[in-house]
Amino acid sequence: MIKAYEPLHHKYRPSRFDELVGQDPITSTLKQALTSNRIAPAYIFSGPRGTGKTSSARIFAKSLNCLKSVKATTVPCGECELCQGINSGNALDIIEIDAASNTGVENIRELIERARFAPVKARWKVYVIDECHMLSTAAFNALLKTLEEPPPQVVFILATTDPQRVLPTILSRCMRFDFRRISLNDLKNHLSKIATKEGILINEEAILLIAKHSQGGLRDAESLLDQVSLFPPPITQANIINLIGAVPEEELIQLAKSLINKDPNSILETCNSLINKGKEPNAILQGIASILRDLVIKKVANNNNELCNISQENSEGLKALANSTDLNQILNLQAKLKGSENFIRSSNQPKLWLEIQLLGMMSYETSKEKNTIKQSFLEQKKSKDSEVVNSNKISEEINSNRNQQMTQEIFTKKESQLNDEKNNLDDIWEKVIAMLELPSTKMLLSQQAKLINLNSESAEIAISGKWINMIQSRKNLIEDAFFKARGSSTKIILIQQKDKSSTTKVDKDISKKIEKKDSLTTNAESKKIDLDKKRSIQEKDTLDQDSIDKKAKQFAEFFNGEIVNLE
Repeated sequence: MIKAYEPLHHKYRPSRFDELVGQDPITSTLKQALTSNRIAPAYIFSGPRGTGKTSSARIFAKSLNCLKSVKATTVPCGECELCQGINSGNALDIIEIDAASNTGVENIRELIERARFAPVKARWKVYVIDECHMLSTAAFNALLKTLEEPPPQVVFILATTDPQRVLPTILSRCMRFDFRRISLNDLKNHLSKIATKEGILINEEAILLIAKHSQGGLRDAESLLDQVSLFPPPITQANIINLIGAVPEEELIQLAKSLINKDPNSILETCNSLINKGKEPNAILQGIASILRDLVIKKVANNNNELCNISQENSEGLKALANSTDLNQILNLQAKLKGSENFIRSSNQPKLWLEIQLLGMMSYETSKEKNTIKQSFLEQKKSKDSEVVNSNKISEEINSNRNQQMTQEIFTKKESQLNDEKNNLDDIWEKVIAMLELPSTKMLLSQQAKLINLNSESAEIAISGKWINMIQSRKNLIEDAFFKARGSSTKIILIQQKDKSSTTKVDKDISKKIEKKDSLTTNAESKKIDLDKKRSIQEKDTLDQDSIDKKAKQFAEFFNGEIVNLE
């Protein structure tokens, strides 16, 4: 009978806590729980793929039920009937469920009904629910009460790669363990041990590349090692690069050198060569980003090769390239790569946009060049000033007149340039607003924001004070709009303007007080005038009355009569 081939990630699956790679805090905690017999009713193991979640659940189940131990143990034998049944997945009391294919509430209700029965052979009945985030909301809700108050001698272990999709009510009822990505050194040592045991002739550079490519996942690393073991020995780094589709380091260094030297012909030739060899544009971009990172490390770290991703054989070439350039130029090239990967991934012509992106990275004037130009300008100005001082009075007058004319022309040119820049800023701001998708954001920026300064790296935007928080939350959208409008990444700087509402309010209050005071003064004067008029009228009335009384008395005396008051 032909024996089936057992893959390396199955053959070297850990069977004890001591064999787990790179998860020491979790293994020590679970061991202490087993030793002190403090078994929680529910656990949740979360973390990236291939970090040991399901293996830890199986080891924990074996530790609880190993028949060679009277109680829970930290070192299961792996030889008894239950341990072998758990390894093969045939144990009656250890139930593994794939939540991706059992997502419904009926599956969970059936599981809850079975959990009520006592274990058949084992001391504990263990339910392992793998990829539990795939369960429906109704299934999670059906599981809530059982997780909080499970039947005796029942343990639930939930494993997931996406804990954000698990209900918070489920997470609060479970003891949570977060499995981290396995470190590079742990992966490298583990793969070296497997290669030695299996007799695989592979050099250290190739093993290190496998460990880097797996990104902290042990299962991925073991699977890739299993795959490259089919190559004829000895297995080198070039075999791994061809297998995984990575870009050779020599060509990446050449491409970085062309970017630093601003050589468009070399850039296009290298890109075409890599694309013709079947390399993906995103892989080329990732390789360039890695090389630029290593260049920065070579500039700032003294002979610290452990931080670099590049191999030892190409380390000297990278160091020579780092010595031929300055740090500001490397950092600027890194900044130009920001957001380009997603843009190329979503494009229908990734090769074209890769070339455009790389060619656009050359348009950069370093600060060193700017300082050189400025220094030469100052030296020329000093020399001209010294010539003017040494000349005679007539030439001084002529030169002064010329200087006045020149300065007048410079001022007029500057004024025209400022007007042009202002118009250009307004045009660019309109283009940026047009690139926004949300109408509300367009209206907000057009009314409450204004572009006041712009250079190759950043843009300053003046914001009305009470709208600063709302526009700050949409900063990423504005940066994307600048990228679409200008074709390069731009850092947004928001400047808050002082609101004039407070000053206008004070002015209004002062004006109101003045008006009030004026009105009071006017009223007082008018009242005074009215009193004077009333007094004059009363005096006149009294005079008229007196004159009338005298005439009436004379008239009465003439007829020998008298005056009678009828009132």
